[in-house]
Parts: sequence; structure tokens; C-alpha cells
Amino acid sequence: MIENTQSFLRPMMKISELVPYLKEKNIKFEICNEYDAEKYLRENNNYYNVTSYKNNFAKYPCGEFTGKYIDLDFAYLKDLSIIDYRTRLVLFKMIIDIEHYLKIRILNSIEDIDEEDGYNIVNLYLKKDFNDEKNPRRVHDSIRKKVSSDYYQKIFSKYDLDKDEKIENIPIWEFLEIITFGELINFFDFYTNTYNLEDNKYIFILREVNKLRNAVAHNSCVLSELDKKDNPYKPDTLITNYLKDCGIGKENRKTKLANSRIRQITYTLYLFNIIVSSEGVKQNVNHDLRKLFYERIILNKEYYNNNELLKSIYNYFDKIIEINYRNKDEIV
Repeated sequence: MIENTQSFLRPMMKISELVPYLKEKNIKFEICNEYDAEKYLRENNNYYNVTSYKNNFAKYPCGEFTGKYIDLDFAYLKDLSIIDYRTRLVLFKMIIDIEHYLKIRILNSIEDIDEEDGYNIVNLYLKKDFNDEKNPRRVHDSIRKKVSSDYYQKIFSKYDLDKDEKIENIPIWEFLEIITFGELINFFDFYTNTYNLEDNKYIFILREVNKLRNAVAHNSCVLSELDKKDNPYKPDTLITNYLKDCGIGKENRKTKLANSRIRQITYTLYLFNIIVSSEGVKQNVNHDLRKLFYERIILNKEYYNNNELLKSIYNYFDKIIEINYRNKDEIV
């Protein structure tokens, strides 16, 4: 007999019911009134996204208001949702650039390897993928799924893609264009390990960047639950030294990098300037990043006067951006 679980499911709330529900949690509607809040939820964003930022605000630990929010207006949540959206745009732009220039880095470095013809390393990698014990043919299957695309058909028309056979002899300059970012990182790991290249030291950083890429590509909130300590792993030494050079102390580094999202953003800020070689692209991102950080984020800074968490995180990234993302005319 199938158990009826309907009684355990939370009923869907209408937009008109959400404001009273938030008021029960001591979320105020003084700066942004109830009518405008409902209008925003109906036309601009959904309840789940907007209210995810409430976790960045403190609750009363005891007394009459135990578990309810301290000094939280709906306007603060609305402001954070807009900041989050703008932040995702800049981060996605940076990560796409990292992906592009990582491919260029591979192509440039492979020219200096005598035993490489641009086919050998790809054949070795595809052979490994074909015979992988845990996830056999994962890259093979990914490639074959793309065959239906008109764009990729032009590339694949000259290759034997029989699903029972190992794919061979795709040149690296084409292979890099048909794999995902996650697959690119795995290939980069294999390539740098095969030829004992120093660039292998960036692998763990790239994997964190890829996690952020997946989040921003799917429009997931990246500025919610910033107080969560969900990453107990020791940070990469390259990052530790990078933050030291930014004047960020040991305890501050430990606290901030214990949050997965802050760690991913930090790793992206570090790696962008390492991988991207175009000064024009760097200056373009510098402009966007500084406009976001020193104009939009602080537009309503008075909302966060009593929020020590968000002020601390802002100061942390301020030190990173001020040193590493100056506009060209600011560099002495």
C-alpha cells in the first residue's frame, strides 16, 4: 500500500500570502512597502530566491522574538537579490574568459613538447576515458551527444563516431572546442600530469571555479548563506599566499574560506589574472568589477550598518579587488 504523503507536503502559498508570512518572521515592510514587495515578487523575482538572503541576517537568540529576524526589511532582501544578479554576470564573464584562455595556454604550451603532434595527448586521454573503470566512456558519450548539433556536425563529419568504438585522432585544437569546462579541467589535469608541467598546481583551484561556473550558469544565488561553514578542507597554498599579499590575516582567511561560495569567488578572482593573458580583457573586467563593487554594492550601504557578517565579507573582498583589480590609469 502506498503511503499518502500529501499531509507532509508544505502547501504552495499565493503571493498575497507571502507578505503576512514574512511579517511573522519579523521582516519589516517600511522601506519597501507591502504593495511594492508583492509587485516585485510577481514581476521581477520569486519568493525562494529573494528570501534565500535572509540567512545573512541575525535572529534573536532568546526572549519574546526568539528565532525571528533582527533589523531586516524586505528592501534589504530585494537589494541583495539585485546585487547577486549583477555579481553573477561579472563572475560568469570572468569564468568564460578563464575557460577561453586556459585553452590558449594549453595550445601554446604544447608547441614546446617535442613528442607532441597535437593528436597524441588527445588519443591517450580518450583511451583512458574509454577504458575507465569507474566512469567508462563519459567523454565519448558527451562528444556523441553533440553530434546532433549543426555546428558540431561540421567538426565530427570526418571522424568515426560509432558508439561501440574508441574515438581517435581528433586534433587538440578541435578537441578543446567540443568538451565542457569540467571536461577541459580533467583533460588539463591529465595533460599536465603526463608531461609533468608546473601548471598542474592550478587543478584544485580550477575545480572550485567550475563549481561556481555551474552555479552562475544556472542562475543560482551566490550571495546567500554566507555565514555557513561548509568547507572544512585546507585551502590551496597559492590562495593562502595570495590573501597574505592582500593583507588578509590568518583568522580572517580561515573564517572566509570555510564558506564554499566565498572560497569559489576568491579562487576565481585569483585565477583570472593568472590565466587571462589579454590586457584588454583584464581591463574590461576590472572596470565591470570595480563598478559593481564600488558603486552598485554600496548604493544602499546604510541597509547593512548593523550587519557585521556582510560588512566583514565586503572588507575581505575590498582588499583583494583594491590590490589586484585596479584600472590601468590607477597603476603606479
